[in-house]
Amino acid sequence: MKHIVVISDLQMPLEHNKANKNLIRFIGEYQPDEVINIGDITDYTAPARWSAGKRAEYGMTVKQEAAYTIKNHLEPVRAVYDGRYTLLGSNHGERPHKYLVERCPAMFDEDAFQEQNLLCLDDLGMDFEPLKYDFAPGWIATHGHARGISLARYAGGTAINAAKKFGKSVVMGHTHRAAITNESSGEFASKKLTGVEVGHLMDVKKAGYLGGAGLSNWQMAFGLLYVDGSNVTPHIIPVNGNGSFVVEGQRY
Repeated sequence: MKHIVVISDLQMPLEHNKANKNLIRFIGEYQPDEVINIGDITDYTAPARWSAGKRAEYGMTVKQEAAYTIKNHLEPVRAVYDGRYTLLGSNHGERPHKYLVERCPAMFDEDAFQEQNLLCLDDLGMDFEPLKYDFAPGWIATHGHARGISLARYAGGTAINAAKKFGKSVVMGHTHRAAITNESSGEFASKKLTGVEVGHLMDVKKAGYLGGAGLSNWQMAFGLLYVDGSNVTPHIIPVNGNGSFVVEGQRY
């Protein structure tokens, strides 16, 4: 049986520091068969549309934020875990590339500001999937920002909408919500689709765009999937406000 850890939306340098450190310690001790990072690993605040003309546009550069992610997540993961690590494309990951195309075309470089190159994934022996990743029979991982995926207001709803679109069960991020949703159809409920949203791992206090009260329907969590041939059993691992969590009876 394979064990796959699924994480999303660290949005470094806006990550929850303790949650990130506890996650890395968990990966090192648990040694899963694979880690899937469903994207938004780096926030890339400066090229965000709401930073235009504001102080945030002149903060950390794209390359500085990428270097921060490498130093504080990717390299520490590689120091304790040499297994497969796959990063998926995401809306935040596309920000540097889109910023140049839309606002600074004279400086556009096709390769330099692609996320997999900014994060030196090849040097770290990590993989990159730009849109979706078929990681098990009948299951795909995708960030959730692709056109045609209908956003829902409740946790798990967007993932099940994506599952119906793809015709496969889906594990995703993007919504910052955490839930598992199932839909069955056919005679004797013979056809089943599952949608999994794995939450986020950022520090909401750092998300200034939420306003002073920081109100949001977000849940800090990550996913743990057990893959036995064609059978996939998903679990949501809730992360507490102090960055701690419990997996299989062990607290991190």
